[in-house]
Amino acid sequence: MSARALTGNTDEHLHDELRQALRTGPFPSALHLAIESSGFTLDEIQVWLAERGARVSVPTLSYWRRGRSRPERAGSLRAVRLLEQLFELPADSLVSLLGPRRPRGRWVGHVPGSMDLAMLWHDSRPIDLLNAVGAPPRSVVSRISTQVSVTIDRERRARSVHLRELVRANVDRVSRCGVLYWAHEDPANPPTLAGVRYCRAGRVQADRPVGLIAAELILDRMLDAGEPALLEYEWHFSPGAPMVNYDHRFPEPVKEYVLQVRFEPDAVPARCRRYERRTVTAPEGNGRELWIGGSNTALVADWDLPAGIVGMRWDWPAAGLVN
Repeated sequence: MSARALTGNTDEHLHDELRQALRTGPFPSALHLAIESSGFTLDEIQVWLAERGARVSVPTLSYWRRGRSRPERAGSLRAVRLLEQLFELPADSLVSLLGPRRPRGRWVGHVPGSMDLAMLWHDSRPIDLLNAVGAPPRSVVSRISTQVSVTIDRERRARSVHLRELVRANVDRVSRCGVLYWAHEDPANPPTLAGVRYCRAGRVQADRPVGLIAAELILDRMLDAGEPALLEYEWHFSPGAPMVNYDHRFPEPVKEYVLQVRFEPDAVPARCRRYERRTVTAPEGNGRELWIGGSNTALVADWDLPAGIVGMRWDWPAAGLVN
């Protein structure tokens, strides 16, 4: 028994949808499309699995397909791997879409020193957007290092914000993480996700009234607890966004944070300064002056930062204001 050959334009479209779902998920969509493409009924699939020692009921297969439940136990995961064989799919293509097992218990995955995301944003919409793109609970993945590079052009606009992050899985079977940007400079025109490296882009959601955008990054491979992954991506602005400050919001402690802002020669500010806030409503503190070097760059570099907000603000000479 193997996947049945399908022909015709409709079937080719179904295969295209399946290939896309296997790249970006979610699991129920990919499983549904795989079943549709195979031509098998749920009863046939259930019998085929049982013959190989994987006993899964037809209602359970239906629940998986519709997203009402998901396979988590060892026996269920073995059944999913067998389904990959039955549907002639690449190994782990379905399993990788499941992500980590749902945490159980109040303190499972709790990171010491972490804070609620609501304390770093004005409301719950960032959390809602991250949930909408299928990002795992934030306790599942920790940021170890975050490096940010911002370039300000001669019109004093940012064309892109480039990020390079080292992350670490806190539980087994981590296949994705979520990223977020708040385009407070121009809420109606949030940036697009671009320049993704060492991972691939999944679902993206934007809340234009407030300028929030969330994206799912699918890792190159599934991580077990303690394993690292390196991610690179950009927020691209078209047209450029006016920008007089940049900050990063850490819901948990981070080992390294580097923020470098490079200014075009015609847009060198009069001064730059670092700032930090414990929460979004707290006053700014530690506003020390930063040197602007011969390369027209200013740098913030911190180690062993607690949860909170850290950024850079710059001011241009009054005589050089651009209308």
